[in-house]
Amino acid sequence: MISKKKILIIAIVIVAVVAVTSVFLWQTLTASFAEVEEAIKTFLGKVNNYDTTGAWALTTTNYQDSWGEYIEFENLITALQDKQWNAQIQSISSRSVQTTNGIASANFTLTAKITDTEHTGQYTETWIFNLVKTDSQWKIDDWLTQD
Repeated sequence: MISKKKILIIAIVIVAVVAVTSVFLWQTLTASFAEVEEAIKTFLGKVNNYDTTGAWALTTTNYQDSWGEYIEFENLITALQDKQWNAQIQSISSRSVQTTNGIASANFTLTAKITDTEHTGQYTETWIFNLVKTDSQWKIDDWLTQD
């Protein structure tokens, strides 16, 4: 028979393990969220500066392949430059980071404030960014406008 003292010690150990594990998981996810958000900000910074090569380097080969050829992505950046396009993140409405089969991926939905010469004033767009961690760096795997 187990004494009350042993039961109390076991309960305290279980609570301590759960607390330490929870703090560790919280810190890990917070760091991952910050890393992903920074990757998105860096990518948008390159796009805002019309740095095609820099922005392209921050994308996965899957995303690059979806453009067909680099020149197509370059045409997008040139078109944005022609209309003096600029985007600033206003808010992030959802975010998730997960690991499946050893591959870390993230999904962020954010609202950006856009300015350009085609529109009078500013407008907002909601975007979905999918990222994949490749060689310890988060890279853009998809950038979609949410309808």
